[in-house]
Amino acid sequence: MHRRTAEYAKQHELLEAGSTVVAGVSGGADSVALLHILKALEERLSITVAAAHFNHRIRGESADADEAFVKALCERLSVPLLCGGADVPRIAKEDGKTLEQAARDLRYAFLEEARQHFGAAYIAVAHHMDDQAETVLMHLVRGAGAAGLRGMQPKRGRIIRPLLFLRRQEIEAYLAENSIPYRTDETNLLREGTRNRIRLDVMPYLSEHLNEHAAENITAAAALLGEDEDYLCLRAEEALLAAKQGEHTYDRQAILSLPSPLRSRALRHALALAGAKQDVEKKHIDALTALLSAETGRSISLPSVRAETEYGCIRFLPAQEEAETAAFSLPLIRNGETKTPLGSFAAEEITPAEFAPDPFTAHFDMEKLPEGITVRTRQPGDRFFPLNAPGRRKLKEYLIDKKVPRREREVPIIAAGEEVLFLPGFTVSDTVKVETGTERILRVRFIPGA
Repeated sequence: MHRRTAEYAKQHELLEAGSTVVAGVSGGADSVALLHILKALEERLSITVAAAHFNHRIRGESADADEAFVKALCERLSVPLLCGGADVPRIAKEDGKTLEQAARDLRYAFLEEARQHFGAAYIAVAHHMDDQAETVLMHLVRGAGAAGLRGMQPKRGRIIRPLLFLRRQEIEAYLAENSIPYRTDETNLLREGTRNRIRLDVMPYLSEHLNEHAAENITAAAALLGEDEDYLCLRAEEALLAAKQGEHTYDRQAILSLPSPLRSRALRHALALAGAKQDVEKKHIDALTALLSAETGRSISLPSVRAETEYGCIRFLPAQEEAETAAFSLPLIRNGETKTPLGSFAAEEITPAEFAPDPFTAHFDMEKLPEGITVRTRQPGDRFFPLNAPGRRKLKEYLIDKKVPRREREVPIIAAGEEVLFLPGFTVSDTVKVETGTERILRVRFIPGA
């Protein structure tokens, strides 16, 4: 067992010589075997082993007894241990999660805390081949694609699974041969939840009535799917990079023209880059695919991300960028600085000799300026007579014709009522323009984000 585990670890590059690994130990058969095997391989692999135990507080006194058992085990093996815990049932209810999901999230968060506590490079968990087969079947009945059907990987980030090649009965035989005690979680014997039903009913039926090597065959198929998934994801990432037009912005037609297997993976990768690393489902990818063909200005909300069309592009915005700036209207200070949530306007009177055109600086003929000028956000009904244009038009139409992305339209303007006098980044109104005979000029510089 020790030799096979060492060979598996080497094959999948799970551990580096000189590193520390934290084993997650619940007290059950699998994690106890994991700890014993890693401890036995310390010298051979030149590693240091530590342990972490998380008390979910789901099973009352039984859970406390598990913790006491793990403490005694680690003391006997001279393995440093960090214990933690949380009221998982309460947190699951508060967060609207299932008990299983809340327990998993909290457990892995604690294991990462333990890794940092011990200065470890890796977190070892005790999943084995039967767990892998159960996971693949669970994902299959939930309608997962290849990414889900590949199951768990031997190594993902800092998480390693040194026992993934072993059957459950091999682990239990190892414990029995070496007279190693362990605890039994009675909730694993209850036919509640998808995983328990697959473990207790589905897998035994498949092995007994269809194929005694069902677990091995399912995990082998998962490994093949994993190889295909890696290749397709690589090609999809390359295609997405080629379609990139800016930060989280991509050429819509380039993505739309991809074969479906690459297109769906490219969209998933784009979502991941924008911050949506979990809870992305097929329905989200289908909605994104439809959005690729939608008219400009359409958008959809996805887990942690918003996607919107911008002419020939699709853009992904992290959730924190979605908030809109509250409307405001402030009188323009004609000799000084007017500060707004979106930037500031610095105004001063200059001579005609100082006139220098700049899209972010307005030059007004002071004799043409009306009273009551304000600095404000855009409003419905705003009209604009761009410099040297044939006439007035709606500001919204002007921005659309200029193909200004929706997110870039939220700039403050200088206006007199509904009449826009200056649109920063573009131009001033023809009604207040500086001409050859202008003697007094008001220069107003816009400073974004000030």
